[in-house]
Order: sequence, then structure tokens, then C-alpha cells
Amino acid sequence: MMEKIKVSQIVVVEGKYDAIKLDSIIDGLIIPVNGFSVFTDEEKKSLLKDLGRKNGIILITDSDAAGFKIRNYLSNICRGSDIINVYIPPVKGKESRKSAPSKEGLLGVEGIDRQTLLDCFAQAGVTAQKSTVNVYNFTYSDLYELGLSGTRNAADNRRKLAKQLNIPYRLSKKALLEVLSRMCTKEELENILCEKPALFWDFHGTLTKPDNQWIDSALALCDSHFPDMKIPHRAIIENLKGKCLPWWTFPDRDTRHLIKDDGWWKSCNEEFVKMYMASGLDRSQAEEIAPLIRNYVVDPKNHRLHDNALEVLKELKNRGYKNYLLSNNFPELEDMAVRMGLKDYFDGYIVSAVVGYDKPRREIFDYARNLAGNPERCIMIGDNPEDDMMGAKQCGFETILVNDRHPDYSGEYCDHICKSLVDVLDVLA
Repeated sequence: MMEKIKVSQIVVVEGKYDAIKLDSIIDGLIIPVNGFSVFTDEEKKSLLKDLGRKNGIILITDSDAAGFKIRNYLSNICRGSDIINVYIPPVKGKESRKSAPSKEGLLGVEGIDRQTLLDCFAQAGVTAQKSTVNVYNFTYSDLYELGLSGTRNAADNRRKLAKQLNIPYRLSKKALLEVLSRMCTKEELENILCEKPALFWDFHGTLTKPDNQWIDSALALCDSHFPDMKIPHRAIIENLKGKCLPWWTFPDRDTRHLIKDDGWWKSCNEEFVKMYMASGLDRSQAEEIAPLIRNYVVDPKNHRLHDNALEVLKELKNRGYKNYLLSNNFPELEDMAVRMGLKDYFDGYIVSAVVGYDKPRREIFDYARNLAGNPERCIMIGDNPEDDMMGAKQCGFETILVNDRHPDYSGEYCDHICKSLVDVLDVLA
């Protein structure tokens, strides 16, 4: 049998189905008020007043407008009682017993899962160990200082806070003070409201030097395996550059069909064989060395980090930023990045060969945003004006171009242009 939360207060809910749901969670007296009927039920109101003065009240209603109206009414008639408000999050859905969702399309108390309800009680300070807890006594002055009341951006800040704490948005200032006093300290609240944007980093050419491992490996393999043929380097470069790799060979850049069964590399190998044959090798020779390009490209020794890459990533991590790698690249990139010493600096990896979309497609940026928990601000840091800057900007990201290889670029899609990685630290103070 699952353990219940033992409470001395009476637990007040809207309806009988809410009471039935909470009976599996609460060990104590649960009283349903039967919705708006409590407004005219003098006997029920008298009972709530008496029990509230003696025992205190834990009040939990639905998160829609009707629930708040009932909550405010009960709080008023039970004024003078010790009232703990428990709030459920606004979750879209419909209870299974109902033929249609509520007017606002939100689940009521009865429709919220057990664990979420337990979390809601815990957030209000109601646990199996203790029934009340006061972390920090917030005041109206605190709300103003924190930008939650009386300031130009108060509405936006309160929406952000509601999302982070999983509480309803439409709380009165008094109710908000009570909730915050039970859930967090002022410092914790400041950290939520001052949340830093998520940083998304391109890999090749941004964190690493812009060497072309694909061409380097293709040339080296041809020279070492067939030296007598003296295949012109120019031919291999012309037949590989801008070709062979999925972000070039698939114009729509939808490569989800290559995700399974090593399909990404199989596609590359087929193109490498064509490239070698167009450069002068016969099919058997091309098929012999084409698969070997993979071993060269995924070897960390063949990638050179910029001199200040680790220093910059470490400093930004210390400043409280979360870093994510967002790259058009091969499936092994995450593993290779770890072997290059980048593990401690990244909170996640988004690689085109794994996701099935390449930059600048919207899908890969949406995937990245979701992976990071849908932060309010996302910043793309890269060296490619089209794939990194344009693609990110069109998806609502802020952008920082890090490179001096495009001196004539107008910066149309850039919020900032930095010549070196170290300059990024000045932008992200």
C-alpha cells in the first residue's frame, strides 16, 4: 500500500471526484464543497469556518477561472484560519469520465496524476514529515524589486516564473507571496528570473580550426594506396568539395532515412566511391579506400581545437551558462568531443546525422531548443553565415558569428560578430 501524507488540517476541494482522488494521497479529513453551490450552502460554510479555526485548512482547487473564483471565495469566508494554498499546474486534457473537456480545456484535481499532486503538496510545504514550512517571508517590496509587480515587465516575469515553478499564472499578489514564501528563497527566485540564455555551439570552424578533414583524408588515402597513379589532387578536391556529404547531396537536407543501420556512412561511402572514380580510380580501387575516410575523420587527433576554446567554454560554464553542441556532422561526433576533453563543458549534443536534419533546417533548431528545455533565449554561436546565422535567426535564436574568414559578410543575420572566441566573453558578460 502506498504511503499517504498525514495532515491535521482539513483538506478542502471542489467536488467529490477530487476528494476521491486525494483520498489515495491524503490521510486526513477531505471536504468537497460541490463547486459553486458552496456560495449558498450556509451549513457547509459554517462547518468550514469552525474546522478552519480549530485545525487550519489546506485548500486545493482546479487551475481554471472557476477554480480560482471558488478558492478566493473560500479564502474570504475562512479569513482568520491558517490556510495553506496548494496549486495544481495548468495541464491541458480531459478527465476520462467526462464527455468533453472543461471550458478552458484544463484538467481538474481529479485528472492530475498522483506524483504531480504529491509534488504540488510538497511545494506548498505539505509532506509526510511536516505540514508547513516557511523558506523566506516575501513582501510586496520584494515583488517590486524582483520585477513581479508594478514594473513594465512584471507580466512577462510572472509568466516566466509560473512556467519555471509549475504554478498557475493568474495568482493575486497576496497568493503569489504565499506561494513563493513556501517554495523558494529570494536568491533562488533571482536565479530563476535572471536565467541565462542557452548557448548552442557549432563545432567545425568555430571551436576547431577550419581544416578540411574530408579532403585531407581523401588525398592521403589515394596517395598512400596508389602512389604510382599520381592522381591529381585538384581532381579529388573538385569532385569532393561541396559534394559527397549528406548536407550537400540531399538538397532538402532531410536525412531521417539515413539514421538507422549505419545509413549515414553508407550514403557517404557511395558518394566517396563516385568521387574517386571521377578522379581517375577504377571501381575496385575506389571501393577499397572509400570506407577508410571514416576512420580518419572520427579520430580526435585529426581535429585541432582553437587555442582558447577550452578556456572560453570553461569561463562561460562558470558564469552559469549551459552549452550545447549543434553541428552538421557525423554520428560519432559526441563520442569524439568527449575524447577531445569537451565533456565537462557541454550539457547536450545535437548532431545532424543523429537528428536527421541539417542546419539551416528549422527542424534541427527546434530539436535543439526542446533538448535544452525550451529556454526563453537561445544563442547560436557559429562561423557559417548561412547554416549557423541565417538558420538560427529564422528560428528565433540570437546569433554570434565567430570568424574572420568572411570579411565582406554584411552581418545581416548576426546580433554580434566576433573575430575570436575570446571576444565572445565580452558579449556574454
